[in-house]
This record gives sequence, structure tokens and C-alpha cells, in this order.
Amino acid sequence: MATLEPPIIATAVRTGLLERVPLPDWESRLPIRNLYGTPDFLDDIEQNATLVDLNLSIANRTLYDHLWQMFADFRCAARPGAGNLRRMMPVDRGIWSMRPPKLRVYGWCPFTHAFVAVTWALEEDTKADKKLNNKMRDEVLAFIKKNKLEGGILKGEYLETFPNQ
Repeated sequence: MATLEPPIIATAVRTGLLERVPLPDWESRLPIRNLYGTPDFLDDIEQNATLVDLNLSIANRTLYDHLWQMFADFRCAARPGAGNLRRMMPVDRGIWSMRPPKLRVYGWCPFTHAFVAVTWALEEDTKADKKLNNKMRDEVLAFIKKNKLEGGILKGEYLETFPNQ
């Protein structure tokens, strides 16, 4: 069962600042984790042509397909893939990145077993521009500060943030 969301996140959802990311129709597992996204993030991944570009496909699946598979696995798998979810430096800021194939999704964990997605980038762009990861981290921090969500950042280690259930 997913962890109960704290009031700061419940208020952000109620006011439309954050949205709960739905499970894809094809997912048959039950959710055990919470996943949120900003409306801008969710609109961008639905409308961005790069994510459905067949030239960027991996194993006949678009980057969009891989992204939604990662979201479903994060929400439903017994353990989220530790290699695919990493804290960003400096770790004391509490920003994380999800790493679906060829992508980076940036956000934070507001409470145990939860992630909020704010922005994303292509992995190849982060390698070409060595400062892009820092820019994305700072964009997440700016979103948190602008919307007064500083009290909703879990800054623990991986196993503190995603303890065994």
C-alpha cells in the first residue's frame, strides 16, 4: 500500500500544483508507491515529439514507452530500481534523478515511497552540456522554493527514502 501523503503534498495536489501520475492502462499490478508530476512536466512528456521519435527507439520501444514503463515499475515493483533512481550532488539538497533509457527525470522525494517529477532531459544532452544536470537540479529547487514546498523534502539515504515494505 502506498504511504499516506503529508498535508503539504495533499494541498499541492488539491490546488493543482501537482498531479498524481496515473498508471498506464496496460499495467495490471497494484500501486505501492506515490508518483506525482507538475502539470508542465506531464504536458511536456505528452506533447514532446522527441519522446516518440522512432529514430531514438530502443528495442522497438520509444523513449515515451520506456519512460512510462519506468513510472509503472516505480509505482508497482517490490523495489524501485536503485540504479535507475539516484540522489544528485550535493545530496543535502534532496534532489533525485530517475534514469529511464536515454532520459533523465529530475525531482524530489517528499516522503517515503514517493517521487515528484518536475523536469526532464535527454541523457545525450546531459553528456554534451556538463552543466545541464546542475541546471535541472536548480530548476527543481526553484520550483520547490517558489511554491513553498521546502518542508516537503525527504533528504535521507536510499533505504531511508525507500525502506523495505
